[in-house]
Amino acid sequence: MPVVGSLTLRCIARHTLPDGRRPPPVETVQYIQADRKREEHRGFSGYRLHPKGRDIYRPSPRTALIKRCDLQKTFHVNFDDRQYTACPIQTFPSREEIRNRATAVGQPPVQPAPTVLVETETVDTGERKELFGRPARHVITTRRVIPLIGSRCGESQTVTDGWYIDLDTRLSCDPWWRSSGSGHAFGTTHRHGEQPEWPTFKDIGEPERGYVVLSRSTTGGSVLELEVTHLSTAAIDPALFEVPVNFSLVERIRQEPVPPLVIRLKQAYGHSGAARPNADAMDCSRPHPIAA
Repeated sequence: MPVVGSLTLRCIARHTLPDGRRPPPVETVQYIQADRKREEHRGFSGYRLHPKGRDIYRPSPRTALIKRCDLQKTFHVNFDDRQYTACPIQTFPSREEIRNRATAVGQPPVQPAPTVLVETETVDTGERKELFGRPARHVITTRRVIPLIGSRCGESQTVTDGWYIDLDTRLSCDPWWRSSGSGHAFGTTHRHGEQPEWPTFKDIGEPERGYVVLSRSTTGGSVLELEVTHLSTAAIDPALFEVPVNFSLVERIRQEPVPPLVIRLKQAYGHSGAARPNADAMDCSRPHPIAA
């Protein structure tokens, strides 16, 4: 069932890169009620004058994503520019609709041979403690991405050492697979004309379906630490779920900061100073939710 009453969550994400650099932490705040949600996010963009130079970080605009089930709309708000976008909430077929479509088609479509095995091993350590007045369990999850015949991505492994609590953060208009706690995640990239990777999934142990309140994930030399620093069920001001009346509706809001002047000058002469991942590298470890 969806959230009962009100729920406020504040989370900090800290990232350590393989070379030891630590970008500024990113904070996310969520305000949740049964049929609406507001997620505030303030991140950073990094820039470099040359490959081995120091990083220059600039904060992104203050934004919020507001989801209103009662209006069947999602609003993306930029508070710095006083602008917002509006779009309908994406809908998905129910289980019954999927079964009916499969019955109507008759012969199920032929699935391509999988090119990647995503193996998730979950181990409950048996350790327990209280976090935010709720019992928390200590679980270690190892996610292995194993390339099969025809794959172009490399093998990887992510180990997440986390503490989880039972906390329902669903909305009344969330897809049905969120209600069941099922589903897997996989993400990849491919060039135009190439066939995308096709994953197959394997679970070892009972998957953890709780809400993570403290975790440390290690992938190669990269470390991502997540920590919920605030959890409250106090009443929420209804105005938080509204777009301010004096904001302008636009097709797209700005989500990136204005680069430093020295970077803008470099970009103007055809040399990008933005710190971004290598576009040629295949990354099959980053998750992207899909129905399973």
